[in-house]
Amino acid sequence: MTERTESEGFYEMLWDCPHCDTKGLLGKSQRHCANCGAPQDPDKRYFPKEGEAKPIDGHRFEGSDRQCPSCNTAMGSTAKNCTSCGSPLDGSKEVRGIAMPVAAKPPKKKVWPIVLAVIAALCIAIWFFFIRKKDATLAVSAHRWERAVAIEKYDDWKQEGWRDAVPAGASIPTCVRKERSKKQVEDGEECKTEKVDKKDGTFEQVKTCKPKYRSEPVEDDWCTFTVRNWKKVDDIKNVGAGLTAAWPDKVPAADTAAALGATRSGARTETLYLDFGKGQSCAVDDAKWRKFKDGDKVKLEVRARTGDVVCSSL
Repeated sequence: MTERTESEGFYEMLWDCPHCDTKGLLGKSQRHCANCGAPQDPDKRYFPKEGEAKPIDGHRFEGSDRQCPSCNTAMGSTAKNCTSCGSPLDGSKEVRGIAMPVAAKPPKKKVWPIVLAVIAALCIAIWFFFIRKKDATLAVSAHRWERAVAIEKYDDWKQEGWRDAVPAGASIPTCVRKERSKKQVEDGEECKTEKVDKKDGTFEQVKTCKPKYRSEPVEDDWCTFTVRNWKKVDDIKNVGAGLTAAWPDKVPAADTAAALGATRSGARTETLYLDFGKGQSCAVDDAKWRKFKDGDKVKLEVRARTGDVVCSSL
């Protein structure tokens, strides 16, 4: 649903006589002061206070007033000659119009300079204590390696998920209703009323409304089920030092047949480390691991404050 507008009627603007100070003269029906006869100044019209507006029944907006170029009297849009001085209205200009007054908002405190200063100080502190680096030369104290083989088991495994994610071949699921998401539901309207100067001594009161919404939960089935398949249950590791790494040897075959309770070898992973003493080490690829020998001096970067090796600088 989009924003909608509706007219709540037409009402007379007001003006005050600048000559005799008569207040609250009607903008449409009193073009001259009822007290002294002075002409209305359309630039000095104003909206009446709430509850004091005089409606104009059956008013049809005919167009903005124009000001007589000779005497500045406001004339209706259909007039051809000024009724005050008789001058033709050729070349006359439309009156200015009055904007609806807007309640002044209290000035906001400018907190952003403080926020920026705090963020800047925090960034400097993080850089100084955790990021700042310096060049160093360290000796490789040892080569280490770790190799692991994942162990998988074929069995009935309990799983949970939304009903639309239950895989084919799973056991009959046991489900409960559970909130999965939120949806926005239309819940009435929020309306505001504005006064629009029609520039002919009247204003139209216009109500503008837009829908408002509330949040409601969307429920779905959250299910528990079992699926028979291979699943990682363990890792068998082999660790050592030096440049000769070995895989664990007591592992099940990788091509074990799928039978309930059977196990097989899964993915294999290798991690290689260069040690620099004092508990400092870096995980590196094979080429970099074999590039250096124990005792080699390596130029790299360390954290200026802690001395920790920056492994990416190798």
